Amino acid sequence: MLTYPLAQFPLRRLTASYRAGRLIATGISADGHILIVEETTDELEKEPILSIHQLKDEWRKTTIVPKEEIDFSLIDCFSDGRLLLVASRCDDDVDGTWLPNAFIYDPQGNLLDSFCLDDGIQNIQIDEQGWIWVSYFDEGVYADAVTSSNGAFGLVAFNDKGEVQYKNRQYPIDDCYALNVCSSQEVWFFYYSDYRFVRLEQTEDLVCEAPAIAYSQFARHEDYLLASNTDVIQLLKRTGTVYEVIREVSFLTEQGDSLTGDLTMRNDLIVLSTGKQLYFGTLGRRLSSLLPNE
Repeated sequence: MLTYPLAQFPLRRLTASYRAGRLIATGISADGHILIVEETTDELEKEPILSIHQLKDEWRKTTIVPKEEIDFSLIDCFSDGRLLLVASRCDDDVDGTWLPNAFIYDPQGNLLDSFCLDDGIQNIQIDEQGWIWVSYFDEGVYADAVTSSNGAFGLVAFNDKGEVQYKNRQYPIDDCYALNVCSSQEVWFFYYSDYRFVRLEQTEDLVCEAPAIAYSQFARHEDYLLASNTDVIQLLKRTGTVYEVIREVSFLTEQGDSLTGDLTMRNDLIVLSTGKQLYFGTLGRRLSSLLPNE
């Protein structure tokens, strides 16, 4: 792999992100709230529960829901405060139908609805109008192709009843590696095997060539993307319809200490989760310090 000049990106510690349990999922809502789900124990009932925290700066709101017999791995919320928990995988019932893997709760933790979004989910993000955008990895794409299920399309949008509103019919998605729903009018995704970044448009989509790297998360600002996989974090610049790497990036605390952890990105917001805390920053605010000197 080619090497590029290294730029350092300081992230701020999120004050209200302290945790007491096992981290289950991290997400970012359409309005920029950071969401985390952790498994804890009800001290009175001595039963496992899920604590869903909505965070912004020093503000924190927690919703408690029972721990279902399902391995949730994805979280988001609707603009009216309803919460969505999703499992990446789903099982079939004795009659062959899929069991639910998406569960909607009200802000008090009461279960409102559940339905199936198909198996092999890579990511989910809800836009401001309430559509649930779902991307699928290869097992979901090819397993569902046999039954012509939704996952076979690689990228699908559902409403809050689990009804399909959009299916990708244009791009040959073998694996939808990354998803960034900035708004209902600006939906980005990155897919294999073509290694393309796509911005969906009502008139004409923007389709851009990219390095042959399995980016799993990316933030965007103007003509720049900050993209990451398990091995590298890179700053990419768009020229025409081609994204090229111009920097490699490492994260630091504001005190200058190295930061590593699990990344979640949406719009231009970057969230890094360590064992005990969350750190965050925005690409737009730091972009000028990351760019090469002209």
